[in-house]
This record gives sequence, structure tokens and C-alpha cells, in this order.
Amino acid sequence: MLPRALLAKFILKPSTVSPFQFNQQRALHSRNKKALEFIAKGWNALKEVDRVIDYSDPKHSGIVSLLRTAKENFELALEADNTNTHARYWLSRLHMKYPVPGANKAVGAALLVEAAEMGDPEAQYALGCHLRVENDYVQSDQQAFYYLEKAVDQVLFTFWVLYI
Repeated sequence: MLPRALLAKFILKPSTVSPFQFNQQRALHSRNKKALEFIAKGWNALKEVDRVIDYSDPKHSGIVSLLRTAKENFELALEADNTNTHARYWLSRLHMKYPVPGANKAVGAALLVEAAEMGDPEAQYALGCHLRVENDYVQSDQQAFYYLEKAVDQVLFTFWVLYI
């Protein structure tokens, strides 16, 4: 009787985990991977624009095509994974800083706020700087320091986790 009681403990019970859950996780991983590929392509295009924009006309067809490529890739990254904060941040930066066809500073600001609220430290820092420096008409120092503190806390926490 004792061996049966011991065996009963080790006999596998029917799992409550559905096999479809693993497929969802795999799909989430593939969406995130695809989004990261689009972000890398868009970032490379922006890197090239930054390299040549000071030495040429910003309306040059080569620069415009690179900016379109970057914008399309960041938008595709958001379509692939809507929760990706890096794509949101880079798309906001594209709208706010570069002469992209169809750029809209209001859309860029909205994307920046969304990325900061979603916890992206680069977006939090950029938003804090925009609120502190580039906002002459609104007294937004408290909001600026709030986002700057959030960015610093995340960077310090990451440093603490990685190096300590």
C-alpha cells in the first residue's frame, strides 16, 4: 500500500495549461522580434540621415527617401507590436525633429507622452527636457521634474540590477 501512495504523488495529473497558450507566447515573441527588426531598419535610416543632413539640403531626395523609410519602418513596428515603446519614441522623435513628409509635431508630442507613460526611460527624459526647456508659455516644471526623476530611477535601477 505504501508504494502505491508514493506512486500516486508522482503520477502526472492532467494539466490545466492549454497548448494554445504556448502558441500565443510564440506569436508574441515573433511579433516583438519583427517589431525589433523594423526598429533596427528605421534607426539605421535615421543614423544615415544624421550623418549627411548637416552637409546637404534637408529637402534632398536622398534624405527624404531615408526619412520616409525610417517613418515607414517605425510605423510597421507599431503595427507589429503596439506595446513597443522604442518604436513609439523614435517615431515621435522623427515627427518632432526631422523634416519628414507628413510630419506633425502634435502627433510627435502625443507619441512621446505615450512612450513616457508606458515607461520608456529615453522618452521620459526627452519629455522632461521638452517640458522644462522648450515650453515657454506653460509652467510645467513639476511635470518636467516628474518625468526626469522617473527616467533617472529606471536608469539607476537598471544599473543596480546589472552591476551590483
